[in-house]
Amino acid sequence: YSFVSIPENTVVYVDGKYIGATPCKSYVSAGAHKITLEKKHFETSNENVVTKGRLFFSLFSKRKETYSATLKLTEPDKLMADSFNEFARWGMVDNFYENYQPKEVLTPLFVALKVSGFNNTVKMKSFLYSALPFVHNELLYEDFVNAVVIFEEITTGENVTISSNITETFTQLKFFKDSVKFMENLPFWFYTLLSEDNRESEVSWYPAVQEDYSVFLGDFQNDYPSAMARISIDGMSFIRLSGGQFLAGADGSSFPYPVAVKDMFIMDREVTNELYKLFLVENPDWRKENIDQLIAENLVNEDYLKDFEQSKDDQPVNFVSWYAANAFCKWFEKEMPDYMSDYDVKLPDEYQWEWAALTDSDDAGIFKSSSLNGALSVSGRYPNGSGIYDLKGNLWEWCDNWYAPAAGLITSRNPSYNEPYYGKYPGIEKVVRGGCWANDDIKISDRGSQPPSWCTEFSGFRPILVKRIDGEER
Repeated sequence: YSFVSIPENTVVYVDGKYIGATPCKSYVSAGAHKITLEKKHFETSNENVVTKGRLFFSLFSKRKETYSATLKLTEPDKLMADSFNEFARWGMVDNFYENYQPKEVLTPLFVALKVSGFNNTVKMKSFLYSALPFVHNELLYEDFVNAVVIFEEITTGENVTISSNITETFTQLKFFKDSVKFMENLPFWFYTLLSEDNRESEVSWYPAVQEDYSVFLGDFQNDYPSAMARISIDGMSFIRLSGGQFLAGADGSSFPYPVAVKDMFIMDREVTNELYKLFLVENPDWRKENIDQLIAENLVNEDYLKDFEQSKDDQPVNFVSWYAANAFCKWFEKEMPDYMSDYDVKLPDEYQWEWAALTDSDDAGIFKSSSLNGALSVSGRYPNGSGIYDLKGNLWEWCDNWYAPAAGLITSRNPSYNEPYYGKYPGIEKVVRGGCWANDDIKISDRGSQPPSWCTEFSGFRPILVKRIDGEER
């Protein structure tokens, strides 16, 4: 038998024995058998068949038959979530090689959606926009484009034919033509994912786009943060920064694009071991003695709070995961005085973090040197012009948003449209910013990322306070 199915990669059993995943082949002896096909999020297919014997004209020729099945999709939302996670993981890989290629993920997903009759085009379009920032080379683009074609066929009810010319797929598909109306920087995303050969041979329009954007950048009015007040809450000092708009990545480390931030309070130092001890007193579940349970819940790794007992109180706490840092923020929110009850405590997203770091500083930052073998105390240095310490170096700082490799290119010229992470689906790694004592000097717009459960000696955090919007859930 040749076993084929929609969707592919469906597990096949014959009489309860595992055969393989479609498409696959297997010898099945003559007689009655039960064929079962199973795949997560699809209804299991069971069928009783009678397999005939060898062909009559030869004792040596086996009969060849094809067994095909289309499984009914029962959990489209969960299938989309799992597919996004798998595609995002491929999107986190920097480079692919001849013997290491990404698996097709989006194409079979949209085939399954189409065959099942799923027609929620709003959800599908949102899914595509969520996946877009993880597309950073031609291999991932091919899978993405195939999904876009199927999406447009579902939307219009007509067949869509695409060119073999990679540039024409970008300039002709309605999805991209619509997207570029509010994501004006999308042509830069497309250009960066192309191979060198295709950049030279197929993108004649790029210089004009580049020149037009240079004019826009020249006319853009860049604001700078202003420190308006300082408050102290339970021994933690916060600086109130004005909001504004600025060019993220303008220091030359990445593609510059405009973003907007609102007023906020930011802690003037990284959270110390002393402050983290206060958190542990009131939150015993996060003590190191419970590390096995925390690991089981994928909230930390085995290095959580390593060397914590031997570290000085005035050193910034490290070996803490994003989840631990976020739990600290939620705890501190409950400690807020009544006059700050309309503020949320959270980790900064990377726009808020970069905004706070824009101010000039007399401190060059704590970066790699022969005298350093770990993070330094949070005291004893100059702050930046806003009164904030160690945004450059000492420890990488956890940010609130998920990391997507091409996020800065999936952007608009309107600052208020741009977000640090698009979509409702969780990413794979959280952003870290600022560099640390083990790095050479880096620019403030340099981006790093780590799985949110990681705990390393190179990462810490600082909270911010942001005013809650009326009607927003706490």
